Amino acid sequence: MEMAFAFLGFFAFLFSLGYGVYHLVRYVLKKEKRFSKKLFWPLFIGGLILLFTGAALTEPDAAAANADKKYSALNTEYKSLKQEHEALEKEYEAISSEAKKLKDDTKDQDKLKQLEKENSELKKTQKSLKAENKELQEKQKQLKDDTKTAKAENEALQQDKTKLEKQLKEAQNRTASTKENSEHSSTSTNKSNETSSADTAEGCLIKGSKNGIYHTPGSTYYDRTTDPAAMFCSVEEAEAAGYRAPKR
Repeated sequence: MEMAFAFLGFFAFLFSLGYGVYHLVRYVLKKEKRFSKKLFWPLFIGGLILLFTGAALTEPDAAAANADKKYSALNTEYKSLKQEHEALEKEYEAISSEAKKLKDDTKDQDKLKQLEKENSELKKTQKSLKAENKELQEKQKQLKDDTKTAKAENEALQQDKTKLEKQLKEAQNRTASTKENSEHSSTSTNKSNETSSADTAEGCLIKGSKNGIYHTPGSTYYDRTTDPAAMFCSVEEAEAAGYRAPKR
């Protein structure tokens, strides 16, 4: 409808212009003056009004059409960009997945290197522990040998101690016996001297020597026995005291 108004106004405007030019040429050439202002001006002004009105009414439709075209173009471009975006997202996901795999592989490699390093350190530690264990076993063996030797030496020392204690005891017994015999001998000597003196004074002339032999007057060793251990009045008394007669 707006286009019809614009077309009608344009046609009226052109007709008025043609009408004016035609009568202007006839006026110039033939000096004819048949120009009708009542026809020209309504057509001219009405044509302009219809032309501008139709154009004004047509412009929004054209703008809308242009907008529709632009929207359609933009929509098409948007769809294309969306497809490209989806393609880029898929490519990004693929790259991310591949990067993640590579990262995991890198982590696995780092972990493997770390495990290999720890395994190497454990092997070194195990080797060191084996050496220490071997050294400890040698020390233990040496300690066993030393313990065995110490036990043997201890047993020998115990035996020596027992022997020494036995010898000491025997020596103490001998010392005590010697001391007792000495005291007894001294006492006996004193008593014998006293007895000898008394017996001699009383007529007991048989001498008892320290060797346990009695000597009667006139025998070989009678005069040689100057320090008798005891004096007896008779042979029976001397034999009863444990003395014996000399062999010659």
